[in-house]
Amino acid sequence: MQESKTYQYLREKFIREATIENTLALLEDQFQAEAVNALTPELRSINDLQKLKQLLVAAARVQNIEAFAQMLHE
Repeated sequence: MQESKTYQYLREKFIREATIENTLALLEDQFQAEAVNALTPELRSINDLQKLKQLLVAAARVQNIEAFAQMLHE
């Protein structure tokens, strides 16, 4: 059975939003809230789910917020 276009859209939207929220939670756990808040709008503007997944993994491993910001801008 094939998924409807609406279901696919909603599924991707949910995954995108969850990935962003998880990335922000990881960053907020490691770094100052002000620094994370400065990057939040740019992170939320990304629609590419694959890039968001890569950033989520990077957030768990990054040594400092500047390194994450650099990845965000690539």
